Amino acid sequence: MTPSLLLSQAKLAAFLTCPRRFYLRSLRRLPWPDTPPGDDSAEVLARGQQFHQGMERHFLRLDMPPHAIADERVRHWWRQFQSRPPAIPNGRFLPEHRLTVPVGRHLLLGRFDLLVTGEADGRPFAHIYDWKTGKARRESDLRQDWQTRLYLALLAEGGSALLGHGRSLPPEAITLIYWYANEPDAPRTIVYSAGWHAQNWADIQAIVPQLHAALTGREWPLT
Repeated sequence: MTPSLLLSQAKLAAFLTCPRRFYLRSLRRLPWPDTPPGDDSAEVLARGQQFHQGMERHFLRLDMPPHAIADERVRHWWRQFQSRPPAIPNGRFLPEHRLTVPVGRHLLLGRFDLLVTGEADGRPFAHIYDWKTGKARRESDLRQDWQTRLYLALLAEGGSALLGHGRSLPPEAITLIYWYANEPDAPRTIVYSAGWHAQNWADIQAIVPQLHAALTGREWPLT
């Protein structure tokens, strides 16, 4: 019997880009490829994690004074957010919220930096906020990214459980906002739709038989 997997956006992207990479990283759990000597990616990652932890503390209503942040770059990002935050509606704040939705025998996983749910004019809404500390990307590119596609699909398929009282969450009520610390005045706002979700969810479901075939045949070709 093939195993049931927990599939994040990174794992989906890895499988579609290079099945061998997916096999080595997600199934064999090997650190592949190794980090090149002199690569500063570890420092960049650590700064990003520190910033995200600070944002989580902020939305948990814990004190986060700038002088408590040792790294100068992270402190700058935090001040950028304090002075020029994105528009955030009133509602239920869920920082670092995890959501799983079944697809075939597997589970899709999303972890939102911040999820805000509520009602406006008697209609439910769900806004996902994703904090970015790297180079800003164009909205047209972000719309094709697997993070965007998976996060929106997850809420459309499983978001009604967050609302309670049997209320549904239509795709048109879902928005994903990318906020870039280096371009705080230009958040990328992506609004979902029923038509987009129908195609997006069909594409995601179509990955399952491909994954099942690879797991059954134990073939993980290089790309």
